[in-house]
Amino acid sequence: MNAKKQLMRRSLALAAVVLVVVAIIGVRVLLGFGITFHWSFTKIQPGMLESQVVAALGTPCSKSAEFRLGQREGFEKEYARAAASGSAYYLLWEKGMDVVYAVGFDKNGRVTMTAAGGT
Repeated sequence: MNAKKQLMRRSLALAAVVLVVVAIIGVRVLLGFGITFHWSFTKIQPGMLESQVVAALGTPCSKSAEFRLGQREGFEKEYARAAASGSAYYLLWEKGMDVVYAVGFDKNGRVTMTAAGGT
């Protein structure tokens, strides 16, 4: 009986660990924090060409003359940086429920700023 109880406890512990890992990955995906995309996004630097950004991040969801994130409240600094950046346009990647990754470009197609945010 003792060996059976031990096996049952180990099985339950393993199931709990698997459940926690799946839950963490699921939440990260739902919130838009795709590990690979986010890591690539952090590598985008001012002066990079639009073609380099698209090669690193993939095709954007949209292109806009206006800067936007998933929400304005709480991201006032990013909106102020965008206004001061001199960006002519933005490429936007929408990830998860309401997370937007934005990359601003000047008229020559070079990165001027990056920002990410949402609810």
